[in-house]
Amino acid sequence: MIIASISAFALGIQLELNGYLRTRFKLLNNITATQIQGLTPLITYFDSRGLLNATVGNENLKLKTRIDLIDNTVWGYNTRGAADAPLAQFVSFHDVIGKEVQPVKIRRLWLESMTPVGLFMIGIMPSQWGLGMAVNSGDNIYDDFGDTYARVLFATKPLGKESDLITAVFYDKVVEGAVLREGSSDLLDADADDFGAVILYSGTTFKGGTYLLTRIQSTTGSQAFAPSIYSEYKSRFYFGGEVAGMFGQFSPFKGHKIDISSLGAVIRVGYESDNIFPIFEFGYTSPQSDDEFDPEINRLGTKVNSYAFHPNYRPSLLLFQFVGGKKFSGLNQKGFSNVLESRRVWNSFYLKLSSQIKTELIVIIPSVISAWDSEKSKFLGLEPNIEVRNYLLKERENNQEHSLFLSAKVGYLIVGDRLIELERFGEKFTKKANVFGLIGYVAYEF
Repeated sequence: MIIASISAFALGIQLELNGYLRTRFKLLNNITATQIQGLTPLITYFDSRGLLNATVGNENLKLKTRIDLIDNTVWGYNTRGAADAPLAQFVSFHDVIGKEVQPVKIRRLWLESMTPVGLFMIGIMPSQWGLGMAVNSGDNIYDDFGDTYARVLFATKPLGKESDLITAVFYDKVVEGAVLREGSSDLLDADADDFGAVILYSGTTFKGGTYLLTRIQSTTGSQAFAPSIYSEYKSRFYFGGEVAGMFGQFSPFKGHKIDISSLGAVIRVGYESDNIFPIFEFGYTSPQSDDEFDPEINRLGTKVNSYAFHPNYRPSLLLFQFVGGKKFSGLNQKGFSNVLESRRVWNSFYLKLSSQIKTELIVIIPSVISAWDSEKSKFLGLEPNIEVRNYLLKERENNQEHSLFLSAKVGYLIVGDRLIELERFGEKFTKKANVFGLIGYVAYEF
C-alpha cells in the first residue's frame, strides 16, 4: 500500500472527493388537494441520502465516478409494514413505498482525457445544460433526479485555448436490445441512439449557446429533434433564459404514428445588491392537444403537443412537485424511490417572484408563485413559500469548501378549481382543500 501510494505520487496522480450527506424531515398535509371522507391526509417521515463524487488521475487523464449512499432511505424498520411494528428491532434500507434500497450504488463511471486537440469523454456520465429545465444532472444537494447517459463526447475550443467559445459533439446509446413489436411476431432490434452537438460561449459575465439533439430508432422509423437555446448574464443585473422543444415522429407500435410538436420556456430577470437578490421568473409549457398521446390516459392519441420540464426543475415546494404537473408514467414510477415527488411542470404557465436575503451565515428566500393552465388559461393555484437556511459551519480549506447547514422550507398551496379538475379527473362533488408542506434539512457539503 505504501509503495503504491509513493508510485502514484511520483506519477502525479491525485484523488479528489466531494459530495454531501443530508437528512430530511417531511410533513405533507393534504397533497390529494381534496378532503377524503371529511379528512385531510397527513404524511410525515425522515429520510437520508449520501452522495460521493470521486476523481482519480492527473490534469490530462481522469477517471470519475458518482456513488449514491443509502439513497433516500426512510428511517425505521420498514420491511413488513406496520402490522408487526411492536417487534421492530433494526433499521431497514427501504424507500417510501417499501422497495429495498441498495446501500451503495455506483451510478456513474467515465473517463476524461485532455489531448492537444480537445477533451474526450467516454462512459456513463452526467449531462447538464442551461437553466436545467430540459437537461439536468441533479447534483444539487436538494435534488433527487438527474440525467445520466452512456455517452462518447468530444469537446474543443476552435478559436484556441484562451477562447471562451466551446463546441462539442456526442453520441448516446439510449436503448440496446431486441423487443417483440406489438402486433407482430417478429423479434426486432429496438436500438435507439442520440446524436448531438453543443455550441457554448462561456465568458465571465455572459453564457449562452445552443444544444441540439436528435434521437433515432431505425426499426420503427422514429425520429425526434430536441433543440434548446440558452443565455445567462450575471452582474448586478441578472438575466437568464432558455427555450427548448421537441419535434418529430415516433411509432409506439406497428401502424401507429405519433407527431411530436412541443415547447417550453423559462425567463428570469433580477438585480443583486450586497444582501438582497430579487428575481422575477416566467415559465411556460405548451398545452396538450385534443388527441394527445399519453401512456397512462390515451394510448390511441396521434399527437404529443404538451411539454414537460425536467422533474428536477422545481419552481415551488408543493405545486408541480407533490401536487399538479405531469406524473411519471407507471412503468417508470413503479419502485421509484421518489414517488411522492415525481411530478414535473406541465400544461401550464406560471409567474414567480422570489428574493434571496443573505447575511454571512443565514439565507432567507421568500417567494410566491401563481399558475394557470396553458390550455384554457384557468387558475391552478397560488403558493407562498419561504426557506430559511442557517449555516452552522462554512469554511474553505485546500481549495475545497465545507459547509454544515440547517434548512426549513414551508409552503401553502391555495388550490384552484382547474387543479382539482386535473387532479381528480371525472370526479364530481369533490371538496377541494388547500395543501401545506414543511421540509427540514440537516446537510453537510464538502
